[in-house]
Amino acid sequence: MQDESSGFVPLALRLKPGSPFLRYLFLKPHKSDGGHLPKDRTLFVAGLPHNFDEDVLAELLAVFGAVDRVALHSSKMSALVLFKSDAGRDKALQAAKDARVLDFEMREPDKPYGLKGWVEQHKAMFPGNAVLQKQLDDWFETFEAEEERKRTAAAASTDDGWTVVTRQRGRNKTNDASGATVGGVSMATAEAAAGGKKAQQLTDFYRFQQRERKQSELVELRRKFQEDKQRIAELKASRRFKPY
Repeated sequence: MQDESSGFVPLALRLKPGSPFLRYLFLKPHKSDGGHLPKDRTLFVAGLPHNFDEDVLAELLAVFGAVDRVALHSSKMSALVLFKSDAGRDKALQAAKDARVLDFEMREPDKPYGLKGWVEQHKAMFPGNAVLQKQLDDWFETFEAEEERKRTAAAASTDDGWTVVTRQRGRNKTNDASGATVGGVSMATAEAAAGGKKAQQLTDFYRFQQRERKQSELVELRRKFQEDKQRIAELKASRRFKPY
């Protein structure tokens, strides 16, 4: 039956063979304001199911005539369908006026949709304690490995480009007053290295500040993680979300 106020006519769809349930699309001739679509071949379709896209709608309405193209609205609830001839559009409108039921078996989408899709999206937002713990452990492992790499690189060279020598046992080595091994370098080089000790101390102070900041960040991350675990436990206990 046509809605006189809006100009729409309902087209009944049976999406599963033998199903007593019908879905309805609402059709009316499109009145183009800008003239970019031919009025006699364009059909305005509203009330699209959530899993209808351009290809599905074109396949559905192709029973009335070849479809040139489909333009889906951003809301995905309506579309413009351009037939290759005006006969296709007219047949679709006439079928709706005659209260014809159109049998159309949809292909199952690759991803979950509808209520099941919403449930999967919710689960992805709250993957569970075990998954969260693994993600956090992986993050800490990567973070600590990167920090160790930076510390190793920083320890190998001072800001002035001097290679930091280490205390170790062996022959043919010269030890300075502090006990650091400086074998293989000239006296002038050793004196220059000693002169850079003050700069090295300043560098060490900055590194200490960085370590303190990183440790504070790690403590904060652990605190937030524990809060998330507690919140998830409370949600499970209260069973506020019952998708099934």
